[in-house]
Amino acid sequence: MIEDVDYIIVGQGIAGSMVAHFLLKQKKKILVIDSFNPNSASNIAAGVVNPITGRKMVKTWMIDELLPFAKTTYRELEKSFNTSFFYEQEIYKLFSSDDDIDIWNKKKSQIEYRDYLGEIISLANSNITAPFGAGIINQCIWLDVPKFIKIYKRFLVENNLIFHEEFDCTQLKISNFIQYKNIQANKIIFCEGYKAYLNPFFSFIPFSLAKGEHFIIHSENLQTEKLINKNIFIIPKGNNLYNVGATFIWNDINETVTKNGKKEIIEKLNNIINTEYSIVEEKAGIRPTIIDRRPVIGSHAIYKNVYIFNGMGTKGVSIAPYFANYFANYLDQKFNILDEISLKRFEV
Repeated sequence: MIEDVDYIIVGQGIAGSMVAHFLLKQKKKILVIDSFNPNSASNIAAGVVNPITGRKMVKTWMIDELLPFAKTTYRELEKSFNTSFFYEQEIYKLFSSDDDIDIWNKKKSQIEYRDYLGEIISLANSNITAPFGAGIINQCIWLDVPKFIKIYKRFLVENNLIFHEEFDCTQLKISNFIQYKNIQANKIIFCEGYKAYLNPFFSFIPFSLAKGEHFIIHSENLQTEKLINKNIFIIPKGNNLYNVGATFIWNDINETVTKNGKKEIIEKLNNIINTEYSIVEEKAGIRPTIIDRRPVIGSHAIYKNVYIFNGMGTKGVSIAPYFANYFANYLDQKFNILDEISLKRFEV
């Protein structure tokens, strides 16, 4: 029996889930095909959105547009599923020098930074090592990405909208429509994360894959409810558990924690906290990063009903909702995709 749908979506990470969500809001008929990978970027992601990053403390790309849309989307999804996986929290940005404080104060005096940069505080009476103090970054969010993915998968299962299997490109037939095994669709959308570099339709995309390693630690005395940032993040998860990481190892697609990565995280963590802790769990995953650090969206030059939605990189939590909605509207209305994120920028 042939099953007819509007869209096949390959992959159910943060990208595929968001595309599915916005297509369903348009009343489209979809089918997601996904083989669960515990080490996918979405299943190991810290999920923090920090609007101010880097040594020079600059706003991240398009954050003024991305952040409000992400907040609205995740709040709507929480309400729909009657559960919690999304949090708005401040980040304590630990300073390394007086120069950091000067940069902070200069940025704070600029109108476009005033909503993001708060007061400077002392952490002298805590188990955080911060001799130069910390600046409070406002408008930060944290998504428990693995929990969200699990909840959204359950929704897809309950509504018969997902097949649990590894997608097999040899079973794909393309003509005026898409045929995959016993499924017929108008279009297919690949949201495969880093594995897109193996996709024969999009092998020309210049991925610069970034491996990330992080830990879950347990510490009775750390006692912070704030996100801590200084080269790495410390994210409170409750019950004295904290997510700590992550590393950036380029073009290593081995989904295991390395000795050097572990050493790097431990050294950075020991420079931040001055209390005992134990490592509960070690994880590693590959981020689908594009060489120019921008998403890649569009249809194949020859096979017009074959699409890609990928390249969320390290910022999937903030980028995916906004651009999944943008992508769903593009599929419906066929406007020109922004050059900066278009697949066409890589076509020869």
